Amino acid sequence: MKVHLITFLLLFSGILLGNEQLEQIAFTTIKNNQEWNAAFEKAKREGKLVFADVFTDWCSYCKQLDEEVYTNPKVISFFNENFVNIKLDAESDFGIPRADQFGISDYPTLLFLTEDQEIFQALTGFLPATALNAYGQEFQRMWSILPALEEKYDSKIITKDERLELISILEVKDQNKAREIAQEYITWLRPEDYLDIETVWLISRYENQVTGSTFRYMKANKELMIETHGINEFNDYMSAVYNDNLQLAIKYGDADILNKLVIDVLPEFLDAAQLPKARYTTKALYYAQREEFDAFKLEVNSYMNNHLARTEKADFALNTTYDIIENYPSEDMYQFTSSLLGQAIAEEDKNFELNSIMGYTKGLLGDYKSASEYLEKAKTLATGAEELALLDSLFEAVKMMKEGLY
Repeated sequence: MKVHLITFLLLFSGILLGNEQLEQIAFTTIKNNQEWNAAFEKAKREGKLVFADVFTDWCSYCKQLDEEVYTNPKVISFFNENFVNIKLDAESDFGIPRADQFGISDYPTLLFLTEDQEIFQALTGFLPATALNAYGQEFQRMWSILPALEEKYDSKIITKDERLELISILEVKDQNKAREIAQEYITWLRPEDYLDIETVWLISRYENQVTGSTFRYMKANKELMIETHGINEFNDYMSAVYNDNLQLAIKYGDADILNKLVIDVLPEFLDAAQLPKARYTTKALYYAQREEFDAFKLEVNSYMNNHLARTEKADFALNTTYDIIENYPSEDMYQFTSSLLGQAIAEEDKNFELNSIMGYTKGLLGDYKSASEYLEKAKTLATGAEELALLDSLFEAVKMMKEGLY
């Protein structure tokens, strides 16, 4: 009788334990604007960040966080003490517009939000307890020292390291102010400052104009920079200069910046064998996006005829054709791709893909007789069911063009 009673008590206690809610971070599940606003009002009163776990019911990692991470005693203690903790169902009536507001599409997403409802930091996916605690501690540290750093900056008693930390914190809170402080700091850079890797990272983000003094210094002291920071860091800086200035050149139609990129920047981080293609790609992208198509055509023809081996022309013509059809469709550009494909076919007349795409291009131009001829020729070159299926779709596309349905 005692054995049965003990067994019963153990089973009963197990049921109770199984149904008992494990202790967790003290989350408030937000369901309406009143609860949402209350959380941020509390954060403002207490000088804290809001920690928001944005989840969905079907998300397995969300459930794993609930079971394995939010129940960790160290996580519970630290997050309850230092954050206002909320949960947000991203697929609830209230959660859908909030998820859209913060651009959330992956779950779980963990947001550390300021009292002004702006993202201070964001994490995506499952994190073990030790990792989440480490992130939480760092973000809380950054948030807690921000007022003192801003006061030191305003009082002009801030040290170099403090200034750099202030910039890094403001980058996620107030980008305009971060840029203002960074550019002020960069104005007074001394040669010895470039020996700090933080300086290289800073100028990569805030002062990498190809006409600027920081670029000229990095270029003139290339060997020292590589010796100090390594070739990868130097190349990363030059890549940042290239990418940012190419965007500026395209946006403002600045041919001087374009020329500086191909003459002064690319040789700094590419070897001689890579330069012709990089220079071509840079100019072609600039002219195409500026819709300066005559100059674009000249670049394409020049590169194809002066820098490519006969065996390389087919792939180049095809890739250029695909790019034009997708991004720059017009009768004039279709005529150009037809010419380009014709040059490649002259080198490889038995190339299945060249003849297929030439047939399609002729159809786009309304030359249905030529389109049919090229597609029929491609049919004789097809080597398998996949290529024949592609041809069937191209024949159908040209037929629809002819009937005005495409």
